Amino acid sequence: MIIVTSGAKYIDIDAYACCVAYAELLRLQGMNAQAASSAVWNESITQSMTNLNAPFRTNYQTNNRDTYVIMDVSDPSKFDNIVAVDRVTDVLDHHPGFEDFWKERIGNKSKIDFIGAAATLVYEEWVKAGKTEDMSLASAELLAAALLDNTLNFGAGVTTERDRAAYKFLTDHASLDDKWVARYFTDCQRAIVADLCLALKNDTKFLQFPGLNEELCFGQVVIWNADSIISSKLAVISDTLSSMRGCWLANLVSISNGRSYFLSDNTEVQNWLTGILDITFEGTLANADKLWLRKEIMMKGLA
Repeated sequence: MIIVTSGAKYIDIDAYACCVAYAELLRLQGMNAQAASSAVWNESITQSMTNLNAPFRTNYQTNNRDTYVIMDVSDPSKFDNIVAVDRVTDVLDHHPGFEDFWKERIGNKSKIDFIGAAATLVYEEWVKAGKTEDMSLASAELLAAALLDNTLNFGAGVTTERDRAAYKFLTDHASLDDKWVARYFTDCQRAIVADLCLALKNDTKFLQFPGLNEELCFGQVVIWNADSIISSKLAVISDTLSSMRGCWLANLVSISNGRSYFLSDNTEVQNWLTGILDITFEGTLANADKLWLRKEIMMKGLA
């Protein structure tokens, strides 16, 4: 069996969609493939996405004959616990850093490009196989949602023309419109707000940056409109992240008004972020005049 899977900490809509769609493509090509993961699902995999009933196993029992195709992650230390690294045959990822590692092991079966979403790489594999018109509507909608989420509705700086071309085909193929975009992000926000503390914990990274004396606890939530969270939930965010580290930062990505809001009560963190993004904190809150993904800030902070 070919197991198409992703990371260990959690699986988001990009990883989920890629696993489903790539496993479908392999089956269309006559291979025995299954999308599977033992990781928890985050809030970007909304009820509307799971209602598509795409084939996906959460309780797969592996054996020593299985091989693995890895989606949306290329650092072996972060692979799903079901993966045997020596039996990985393919890697598709949009996070740089392990290109040479995989080129030495699997050659051109490794596709790691710094673009908006891993979903674009999967779509391009369908194009290469000449199978796009055979793609299920479920796979098309999932991949489209992954592109929305990972490019912040195409407002993030990591977005490429390749991402836009993929999205154009997928939305046409699945007959998705602008109302669907708002519904998807609203569904994400509803799931996040239902347990904001858990959502933050599920999407927090701990990173050491030049200019900070301590490791940064960096949380992020992607929502449709941040107004209600800013008016009533800032204390929840502050308490959640500060309980994990004194050096903390939250990025509230508000899609509908095209800006990120940053929250921190740590003066060192505020000064560090102000120097990177040229923003101004008023008390514990700052707002940027554009959308920022955490990984974009990470790259600027490490540069």
